[in-house]
Amino acid sequence: MIRIAICCGGGFSSSALAAHLEREVAAKNLQEKVSFVFIPIGQLVRRQDEADIAMVCPHMEFRVRQDSAAGNYHIPVTVIPPRLYGLMPVLDYIDDAEDLLELWKQGAKNMITFPDEPRPLAVQRTVSHRRWLKGEKADFKKHPL
Repeated sequence: MIRIAICCGGGFSSSALAAHLEREVAAKNLQEKVSFVFIPIGQLVRRQDEADIAMVCPHMEFRVRQDSAAGNYHIPVTVIPPRLYGLMPVLDYIDDAEDLLELWKQGAKNMITFPDEPRPLAVQRTVSHRRWLKGEKADFKKHPL
């Protein structure tokens, strides 16, 4: 099972996103595959054992880069690109988490990104990275939020 932390500063939108994703996990019977939890970014360093990967809100990129440079994380920490934040279906979040965890196992360092997406603010895709590489685009009728 992959434990994914959704992190933010204040937690209003990110706690709502984590709760929404967890409801989608239940609706799709994926409880044995994945779980989502909200962890405030200020608590991530001491609570990172509660997750296998942390996905952080876009506006906290500076904090993630700062903490990563200081070596504060022992799990992969990524910043959700603004274009994707809150818009991707749960399966796309899971795809990205799985693929980023694989990069981590291969030696990628924090702040972890896909090699062709080093700057989250510049990401233009609207689906998971693996679906984007296949040429897929968001289909909100097929994959409702």
